[in-house]
Amino acid sequence: MRVLERRLRKLEEGLLPPPETEESRRVHEIVLDIRRRRAARLGLPVPDDDPAKPHRPGMSLADGIRAARQRRCESETV
Repeated sequence: MRVLERRLRKLEEGLLPPPETEESRRVHEIVLDIRRRRAARLGLPVPDDDPAKPHRPGMSLADGIRAARQRRCESETV
């Protein structure tokens, strides 16, 4: 039983997104600033500061793929 729990834990760790660090947040802010400036230059609407997270607790892998496809289609139509 412990072996199964250990394997499942490793699998979950491999599928979940990496934890947010100070450096990743700084890089995210830089990318958002670039997107805002580009949108202002092209006259497009400003992108959201906090987009919907691709993974929510209790979300299956298939649900994550569907959500990513839906977001991609929405961004391509704009």
